[in-house]
Amino acid sequence: MDSNVQPTWKKSVGYFLAAQNFFLFGSSSVYFAILWYIALQTSSGTWIMLATMATTLPQILISLWAGIWADQYSRKRLIILSSAFVTAFTFGTALLYFFEVRSLWLLLLIAAIRSLGSGVQTPAGNALLPEITPKIELSRINGLNQFISSALLLISPILSGLILGKLGIIFIFVVDLFTATTGIVLMVLVHVQSTQQQTIKSSAVLPGIWHGIKYTFSHQYLRNFMLFTMGAFILVAPSSQLSTLFVKRTFGSGVWRLTLNELLWTMGALLGSLYITTHKKLPNKIHLITIGFIGSGISFAVMGIPEPFWVYLLFMFFSGICMPIIQASSNILIQENVPADRMGRVFSILQILSTGIYPIAMLFYGPLSDQITIKYILIVTGILLIILDLIFNRRLLTLTDKLHELH
Repeated sequence: MDSNVQPTWKKSVGYFLAAQNFFLFGSSSVYFAILWYIALQTSSGTWIMLATMATTLPQILISLWAGIWADQYSRKRLIILSSAFVTAFTFGTALLYFFEVRSLWLLLLIAAIRSLGSGVQTPAGNALLPEITPKIELSRINGLNQFISSALLLISPILSGLILGKLGIIFIFVVDLFTATTGIVLMVLVHVQSTQQQTIKSSAVLPGIWHGIKYTFSHQYLRNFMLFTMGAFILVAPSSQLSTLFVKRTFGSGVWRLTLNELLWTMGALLGSLYITTHKKLPNKIHLITIGFIGSGISFAVMGIPEPFWVYLLFMFFSGICMPIIQASSNILIQENVPADRMGRVFSILQILSTGIYPIAMLFYGPLSDQITIKYILIVTGILLIILDLIFNRRLLTLTDKLHELH
């Protein structure tokens, strides 16, 4: 790469990372505010289940379409249009909430619309990054993206807590309007070189989706990786989706407790992201994913044991270290080994089987948490996650030679 091209990709990647993290900052602020507001108002596992479904189920419904769109059309344009639509709709609905209807169902509608936007942006963004980044820099740039995201997520729960406690939930949407507008402007500045991405543009959407599913699950390595991802995140779901309710029921009400719960996890994520950023090329990514999930399983199990709040926070911090290592290693594994014209669809499937699996899991965990103590759910799922991870590690390491078949 010559000296004239090098500054161009660095500038474009800089705009891209800034835009993506402005979007993330606004979305996470809205997410925390809605989840905490519902938890404090209802103290109900069923309502937390509904909030989880509203946040993630629309992602599942649109992700496969979003994957084929990301492989057919301009990924940059998809991100801009989806962000603009979601921001306009969210702000309009928030005004309706403020002036007309003070209903929790309206907040769920806002969460659902934002979930649709994330379902389009996530596979498009993950597929766009290797399009504007030299392959040798992918590990470092993915780590940098995780690091910036974690740094901003360190601020968003604090901001959500302050605004929710002092001003009310409506002012969270004002912050979101500003961050989304800034992100759209920055994304416009990203320079994307023309590629062969448009070669499948004439193919129908449903056959295109089927081809993506067939490609992913016809390759033994990818199939095993995706099935493990689904199983692992089903077991991660309680710690991710019920921690707010667990803190309220176990340690008492108070926005400051909910804020610390998110803050310590995010501080851990910042540290985990820093590890990824310092490596130009990651070592064995399967080992890293294994270590990440084993660390998560141990943390979840210990978090369920009766203990002082500070001990719970300590292991929430440890679980935060693990997640960016898992996510970055998984993303790089796909970015380095899946052809560009199929990458959007593979990432959409990964999104569905990771974060998109939460609403399905919460159909079970949500009502269950109203019947038994959440600590038992955390302990059991933490132990099962460790066992599943050890099986996964042995299985995928024996299939490493299958990676070349993906091309």
